[in-house]
Amino acid sequence: MRMKQGRAAMSATMALVALMLIFAGCGKKEKEYTVSAPGGKMTVKGGDQGKGSMEIVTKEGKVAVATGQQGAITEAQLGAPVYPGAKVHASVRMDGSTAGKESMEMYTLVSTDNFEKVAAFYKANLKNVKSTFVQGSGDQGMASFSIGENNAMTINIVPGSDKGTTTIQVARKIR
Repeated sequence: MRMKQGRAAMSATMALVALMLIFAGCGKKEKEYTVSAPGGKMTVKGGDQGKGSMEIVTKEGKVAVATGQQGAITEAQLGAPVYPGAKVHASVRMDGSTAGKESMEMYTLVSTDNFEKVAAFYKANLKNVKSTFVQGSGDQGMASFSIGENNAMTINIVPGSDKGTTTIQVARKIR
C-alpha cells in the first residue's frame, strides 16, 4: 500500500512538473497564478528562460517544485556526491510532516559528460549502496543505485534528452 502511495505521489509530482514547465515558458516577465480550492491552494510562478516554481499546500502537506537551470548544489544539500560540473535543472520537495507522512526531496541534475563517465563516478563514490544496476552505454544506458536502509536514497542516471548530456536524478527521504 505504501509503495502504491509513493508511486502515485511521484506520478502526480511529475504531472505537476510538466504543468510547471508549460507555465514557466510563458513570456519574458514573471507571471504568477494562484488557484484556491476547499482542499488547498496551488501557486505557479513562471518567468523567462524556463525558470519557474510551483507550490501546492493542503492539509496533507506541501509540494514545492522549481524548474529551469538553478546552478550548482553542494554535497550537503544533495545528500550525495555531486558530479563535477553538473547543474541543477529541477527540484521537488514533498513535505508530508504536517500530516505525519514521509517527506522527500528530488533533484534533477544535467552534465555535459557522457553516460559512462557519470555512471562510473557514482559507482566509485557512493557509500552504503544496497543495490546497483548499470546497463547499456551511449544513448541507451541506464544506471540505478539504491542507498541506505529502506532505499533512503535512489540515484538514477540516463542519457539526457539533449544530445551530449546526461541526466542525474537523486531522490531521498528526509525527516
